[in-house]
Amino acid sequence: MRTSTWALGLALGLSAAANAAPIQLTLESAVATALEASPVLKAARQRQRASAELATSAGRRLLPALRLSDEHQHYDDAFTVGFGAGPGVVAREEDTQVQTVSLQQPVLGLLRLREERGVQVENAQAGRARLAATADGLRQEVETQYLRCFEARALDQIASAAVEELSEQVRVARARLETGVVTRADVLRLEVAVANARQQGLSARSQAAAARAALLALLGWSAATTEVELAEPTALLEATRQEPPALALAWEQAQRRRPELAEQRHLAAGARRQAHALALALLPEVDLEANYQRVHGQVFLPEHTRSVGLKARWTAWEWGASAHQWRAAAAQAAASRWDLEARQAQLAAELTASLAQDQATRGAVLAAETTIRSAEEAYRVTEAEIQAGTANTTDLLEAQAALTQARLNLTRAQYELALVRVALRRSLDENP
Repeated sequence: MRTSTWALGLALGLSAAANAAPIQLTLESAVATALEASPVLKAARQRQRASAELATSAGRRLLPALRLSDEHQHYDDAFTVGFGAGPGVVAREEDTQVQTVSLQQPVLGLLRLREERGVQVENAQAGRARLAATADGLRQEVETQYLRCFEARALDQIASAAVEELSEQVRVARARLETGVVTRADVLRLEVAVANARQQGLSARSQAAAARAALLALLGWSAATTEVELAEPTALLEATRQEPPALALAWEQAQRRRPELAEQRHLAAGARRQAHALALALLPEVDLEANYQRVHGQVFLPEHTRSVGLKARWTAWEWGASAHQWRAAAAQAAASRWDLEARQAQLAAELTASLAQDQATRGAVLAAETTIRSAEEAYRVTEAEIQAGTANTTDLLEAQAALTQARLNLTRAQYELALVRVALRRSLDENP
């Protein structure tokens, strides 16, 4: 309900904001909108609803079944039984009617029907877990594109800062060229560096536009939408400062919470119960029946008949078809158990890799933070030496390139850590 309210409010706000101020879209609201608008999730919800209805239907088959029938027959003539030369007796009239009410309750078949209901319940639980896994995948994709967009914007800002710093150096170099302190080649080298920085900015803006378009597509909006502004994901970036759990604790959480594992467990349980149900189907069917019948138009049959009894049915021979069907289900159940083990091994490997990548990226962030301070100090000293005439253009360009690279490394490491943490949160199923 909370998600639906947000999505409806945002849609109304967009329709009324054609000439108004842009609407701020946070990372949380973007995720909520995508979860509400995704056609994949809508289809998954309907499939899960269908599974729940099938489970309910299978449960109702455990209850008594009431059947009604009303049969009318019109014959070409009444049937008369003659006794010698005397008048005959009408045994069946020209029009007859048979009305039947029967109540049937499975007895021995309850064992099989109970297992069949269990199969549908497990399938419904698996569908619910599959829906959660699909939502987790969509949430991760939205968060990834959101972070990619802001990473590209940060890279654009770094390129703009480099353009501004180098443009100032070009202005100073041109003034010094007139006094003969520097050569024309020094000025040209600085101008080339400015052009390269501008090119980096254009590339970053292109990446930001592509990430924004992909994000809007996940929200079900057009890439040309301009009424929405994205708020910086500060909460997600700050959350990367927290240490992730240890591998043992992380794996324990993943086994308990990861929807893909829950889905596979329910599928394995459903396959096991299906095999059990087919084994029980080899037994005779025994039902308790109660009948009421009303006959009209047939003299030799009582008008009202009531009965209570047991009805047994058993397919004694069918060339082993049912037995082979049971064996196939047993093989499917064994395969589902192996699928569960394989899925657990795969998720364990993914979790181990994510934790290792998180540790490595955190180290890269710390190294980049240290490097950028040194690069800033080196650039400041080189700039002062240029003013004093003790350094040349090559020294300045190298210092500026080192500073820009340090800024790029820090930004990329910070956002890479955030992306790793997004994947890790999905592995631990810690999403809200």
